[in-house]
Amino acid sequence: MLQHRRYISIFLISFIALLSSNIYAGTVKDDSNIQTIIHLLDYLSKDYPAAVKDGVIVNEGEYLEMKEFSETILSLSQNLELSLTQANQIQSDLIDLRAYVLNKVSHQKIKEVTSKVKWAIINFTEFEISPPNWPNIDNGKKLFLTNCIQCHGASGNGQGKLAMGLNPAPTNFLIDTLMREVSPFQAYNTIKLGVEGTAMQSFGMLSDKEVWDLSFYIKSLRFNASSADSLGLKEIFNKISNEVSLKDVATLSDKELIQKLGYEDSVTYKKLKALRIFSLEKASTDNSLVVARNYLNAVLLDYKAGNKKSARQNALNAYLEGIEPVEVRLKANDPEFTSQLEQQMMAVRQAIESSKSISTVQAEIADAVSMIDRADQLMRDTKLNYWLSFFLAASIMLREGLEAFLIIALILALIKTSGTKKALPYVHGGWIMAILTGIAGWFLSDWIIGISGKNREIMEGLISLVAVIVLAFVGFWLHNHSHSKKWKEFIEKKIGKQLRGEKMFGLAVFSFMVVFREAFESILFLQAISLETKTGDGSSIGLGVIAAFGLIALLAVIFVKYSKRIPVRQLFRYSAWVITLLAIILIGKGVHAVQEAGWVSVTSFPISLKIDWLGVYPTNETLMAQVVLLGFLLLLYYVSNHRNRAIQVK
Repeated sequence: MLQHRRYISIFLISFIALLSSNIYAGTVKDDSNIQTIIHLLDYLSKDYPAAVKDGVIVNEGEYLEMKEFSETILSLSQNLELSLTQANQIQSDLIDLRAYVLNKVSHQKIKEVTSKVKWAIINFTEFEISPPNWPNIDNGKKLFLTNCIQCHGASGNGQGKLAMGLNPAPTNFLIDTLMREVSPFQAYNTIKLGVEGTAMQSFGMLSDKEVWDLSFYIKSLRFNASSADSLGLKEIFNKISNEVSLKDVATLSDKELIQKLGYEDSVTYKKLKALRIFSLEKASTDNSLVVARNYLNAVLLDYKAGNKKSARQNALNAYLEGIEPVEVRLKANDPEFTSQLEQQMMAVRQAIESSKSISTVQAEIADAVSMIDRADQLMRDTKLNYWLSFFLAASIMLREGLEAFLIIALILALIKTSGTKKALPYVHGGWIMAILTGIAGWFLSDWIIGISGKNREIMEGLISLVAVIVLAFVGFWLHNHSHSKKWKEFIEKKIGKQLRGEKMFGLAVFSFMVVFREAFESILFLQAISLETKTGDGSSIGLGVIAAFGLIALLAVIFVKYSKRIPVRQLFRYSAWVITLLAIILIGKGVHAVQEAGWVSVTSFPISLKIDWLGVYPTNETLMAQVVLLGFLLLLYYVSNHRNRAIQVK
């Protein structure tokens, strides 16, 4: 018990030594004003490069926002309850910030002054900051495994590889008596600023969002260690998350949160556990447009009541908490419209600031709400419909299955001709093992995608882009080998060596590799199609695969009886063009998905052209990728045709 108290003392003393004032204890009269200032400072620091680059305005709309927000921060700061010295320091820095924006200085300079002002306000006001949206605990786990396990251990027990000899020892996050006294906000401060005189360095290179993700994950560790009834806890979380604010979850220790929830009993403990191991990160992003609408409705009520200050505050919140969280996704779908929406939100704020008539403000709000409705529709991606998914899945499976069957059939025919019957079990064993491995691979890929969590857009994009690369080579191979004579020569050359040398194991390996390659490609392509298929239409892929197998079985019978008449050339050419279509769709959707994840820039195309199910989006990046791929494939097919004609002439 004494050791536990020592841990608590070390942890709490670290915060006192770290911060000049007791950050987590104080309160101020107008927390919402401080929260807005901090949020605006963070936003200005993050989005400044989208407005100014190398001293030049690159986006006029974004730059107008930067100017407006630098003025707004300065204005709001005048209402802070500070001493004269503190107020003068803050005002001086914010006047500099406004001048820096007007003079279009470097992003680094903007980051320095916004960070300086932000932490000065937090220290002076003893304000308990909280995240604008629910942190992503899954991402927090990744950050923990990347940055923390060397000292704290993978489980958080403080026994990492580098822990021995450290004084004080790394914190054991599984100790209940210690961690129940610590809030995520306190963990946030320690991670952000470090602890002087200890091995706990500052992780200032992490963004605020990443630090909150990591803080919430650290608070979940001791609960995860004994978490069993996850389904029941999830139901509890869905209920209690509407009753407890995110700020309470972020700034209260477990002990304080239990007091807020009620008596300390088993039911309350389950509520606490649910709040610590789950988060609303996906829901908060998807529903942020609803938040924007609600704030705009509040703006109108406040303005009609003559409360201009509250109306201005809610108008800012409508943008910062409603539009900004989905800005990247909106830009990936329609950059021009996103810019118009931002300008309309600014028009609402300007109407309030200029004390326009109620009817004018109401009209601006109505326009903004109408645009938010359109934004909501934009983000509802149109997936592949049932029959297109069926057609693509059947075509892919037919191509892969037919190629594997034809190769195995030719191998068996060559074995029969050579009279080497002892090779048959090896060939059959090889392709059967390949099919079983392929089935296992499908379930493994399902599991990997299932645990991808909030990174699903990135997973979709990367799978689609990898599939495109493989499709390009497969399509070219099909087109190049669409002449049956050339195709048979290719197989006979490979197998002849094995039969002549009586390398039975080599035949088994070749049989396995031929079929497994097709199985692997099938998994990759079918998963890419599955990720782009509407929820509830997954059966279309299964039916497509079954239909393909049925057709392959029919073709197998025909091949056995009429092997010389099977239209290999026509089948391969048909498959090549289907694969080309699928590649064009997937590269568009793949680039779009990584744009939504913020990995690729978004540049508006002059014409608002969007055909979601074909992977066509109004951005230069997606359209350029499709045009380049189509041109590349057509060039390959042209070269292939030219070579084949030259061979026929010879």
